[in-house]
Amino acid sequence: MDKLFAQLPFVKMIYTAVKDLIGAFVGDKKSFDKPVLVTLSPSNNVQAIGFVTQQSLEYIGFADKVAVYLPQSYNFAGNLIVVPKDQVTPLTADSGDIMAFIVSGGVTAH
Repeated sequence: MDKLFAQLPFVKMIYTAVKDLIGAFVGDKKSFDKPVLVTLSPSNNVQAIGFVTQQSLEYIGFADKVAVYLPQSYNFAGNLIVVPKDQVTPLTADSGDIMAFIVSGGVTAH
């Protein structure tokens, strides 16, 4: 099945993205295992909770930045943001608890 989808350019792009997203939640290479608090606006102290998905973005010219995925509440969508490393604070809580907290809109508490 992978070979068939790999031969169709547009389908390959969508298939690969969906496959990677599913793998991020349930696969051997879980991507949402580094919960962080991100300062979005230092002057206003606006922060969001997300997951670091790439520690280094040097390969695209952003050596001093990281990729952080911000899941949306009540949804399985989200936004990928690129922020300076010094605006990211690792969280010690369990990744599953953090995801439940975000997806529930902050209602779920442990």
